[in-house]
Amino acid sequence: MSAVAAQAIPQTRRWWTTRRRGHAIALLFVIPALVNFAVFRYLPILAAIRSSLWQYSLLGGYGQFIGLQAYIRMLQDPIFWKSLQVTVAYVVTKVPAQIALSMGLALFLARENRFAAVVRSAIFAPVVSSIVVVSVIWGLMYHVQLGLINSIITSVGLPRIAFISNPDLALAAIVIMMVWKEIGFSMIILMAGLKGIPDMFYEAARIDGASGWQQFLGITLPLLRRVLMFVVVTQTIFSFQVFVPVYTMTHGGPLDATKVIVYYIYQNGFLFQDMGYAAAMSTLTLAILLVVSAVQMRLLRSEVEY
Repeated sequence: MSAVAAQAIPQTRRWWTTRRRGHAIALLFVIPALVNFAVFRYLPILAAIRSSLWQYSLLGGYGQFIGLQAYIRMLQDPIFWKSLQVTVAYVVTKVPAQIALSMGLALFLARENRFAAVVRSAIFAPVVSSIVVVSVIWGLMYHVQLGLINSIITSVGLPRIAFISNPDLALAAIVIMMVWKEIGFSMIILMAGLKGIPDMFYEAARIDGASGWQQFLGITLPLLRRVLMFVVVTQTIFSFQVFVPVYTMTHGGPLDATKVIVYYIYQNGFLFQDMGYAAAMSTLTLAILLVVSAVQMRLLRSEVEY
């Protein structure tokens, strides 16, 4: 028996190696995040999918099982398609504009000096500001009669502009506000990526006579593809989920010009008490985001190592 025990101890020690001990310690640190995702992300998603198959409201609870009727109704709902169209227009307007401006700011402010640090802090300040407060302030600035922007416009002799009460301008007004609000986040991420590119590549390019534009296209962009992928994917997801500015400034108007998909989901779930239909739209929106994100990651992935 003692010989068997003596052989078992080394086997146990060989199984519990330093590498496995490190994996176990890492898992202990990851468990809280996994629990958070399971409780506050994955379980609500499964609950939403289940709710989409039933007649369900917050006040009445679960009613009759309806299967895929909510999805069929959604495909025949013109307001749903209108809200999806508005959301896509918002995303394809805001995301490219924000990334282009943040790239320019990152390139300009990447240098280390006191002026650049102050400007970086000023640009990043809106990111940590309350979106509700920002939306209210910008709504006041956009006011036709009393707004700051129209006061500046009329001071130079131009007519007043109805930004958020004009169906042709309301969505653009929200895009401008959200680009101002979130450009600091993209700028900081891109600046971190720029600082990770070794200077020797630029020095070699300058020796070969490459211009600044050629260095940007041949060095900066290829080596920033992974960072750009992160920025593009996250900003696309955030933009698809826009809600507070619409709720605070326009309530989906005028003439549904700013009724994005999340606001329409909110209306059905909380105002019309049709949570099952809202859950069906949420499920389809999640599927659209997964597909769009997969395509973006496929197109922007990079094999470049440095």
